[in-house]
Amino acid sequence: MRMETSIAVPDASGVPDASAAFSALAGAMRGELKRHCYRMMGGVHDAEDCVQETLLRGWREFASLRDGSAGRPWLYSIATRVCLDALRTRRRRQTLFGPSLDEVEPGSGTWVEPWPGGVPPSGPERGPDIRLAFVSLLHGLSPRSRAVLLLHDGVGMTAAEAAAALGISVAAARSALQRARTALRQDVVEADDAPVEAYVDAWNAGDLGALISLLQRDIVLTMPPWHRTFNGRDEVARFMTGIWPRYDGFRAVAVVVNGQPAVAVYTRRGDAPYLAHSLHVLARSRQVSELVLYAPPLGASLFAAFGLPPTG
Repeated sequence: MRMETSIAVPDASGVPDASAAFSALAGAMRGELKRHCYRMMGGVHDAEDCVQETLLRGWREFASLRDGSAGRPWLYSIATRVCLDALRTRRRRQTLFGPSLDEVEPGSGTWVEPWPGGVPPSGPERGPDIRLAFVSLLHGLSPRSRAVLLLHDGVGMTAAEAAAALGISVAAARSALQRARTALRQDVVEADDAPVEAYVDAWNAGDLGALISLLQRDIVLTMPPWHRTFNGRDEVARFMTGIWPRYDGFRAVAVVVNGQPAVAVYTRRGDAPYLAHSLHVLARSRQVSELVLYAPPLGASLFAAFGLPPTG
C-alpha cells in the first residue's frame, strides 16, 4: 500500500480509546470519502448518504481492524462496497418502477450532478479528477471497473488489494482496470481560460449578442439529464433567442463547479424577486466550446449545495 493513515488500534477492553480512534480516522477522511463516493455515484446527495452508511459500518466493524496503518484503505474499501450496493439498489428500483413520476423527458444516457468547488490543493488523494467531463467519463464505465480504477489509481491499492476489497479475483480486477484505462484515454481539456467574467457580464447586462459572441462555432450545449443536445453556435443561438424573452431580468454570479469555472444564473419576471434558475458549467479554451447547463427544476435545486441563496 503506497499511502497510509495510521491510527491507534485499541485492545478489546479499550472502548473509549476505540471511539476516539475511529472518530479521528473518520474526521480526517470524511472529505475525501465524500469525493470518492461522488465519483462512484455521480451525485452529491447520494455521496453524502453513502459516507454516512460507510461510517456506520466502519464503526460497527472497527474492532476487526488490527493493523493501525491500514485505516485509510480499510475505510475506502467499505465506502466502495457501500456505493456498489447503492448502485445495485438504484438499478433494481429503476427496473421495477421506471423513472420518477416528476421526470417529464429524462435522458437515458449517463449524467452526473455538479460538485460544489474542487479538490483541495494538498492532501492524500492521488490520481482521481473531479472535473465534470472526467466524472462523466467514469460513469460510462461499469460500476466494478469504476471501483477498481478509483481504488487502484486513487487510493493506491494494488490490483490484488483492490480485488480483496471488492471480493473478486485478481484476474478480474486487472481486467476491469485495463478496460477502465482504455475507456478513459480521452483528452479532458482544462477549462482555466474559460471567459467566466465576460459570461457573467453578458447575463447581467441582458446582452444576448455579447453572450453568443463568447461561444465557439462548434460549441456543444447539453442539459443533463435531458436528451436534447444543441450543436454549433447557430443552433445554440436559436435556443437562447427563444428562451431569453421569457424573462425580464437576469443576475449571474461566478462559482466553482467540479474545480472549473461556472456561473449561477437568477431570473425574474416582471417586478418579482430574482429566483434561482440554472447552473452553467463552462468548459475549454478562451471561447466557450462546451456548456453544461443544469436547467430548472434541477438547476435551482442545486443552489443550496453550492451555498447560494434561493433569491438573487
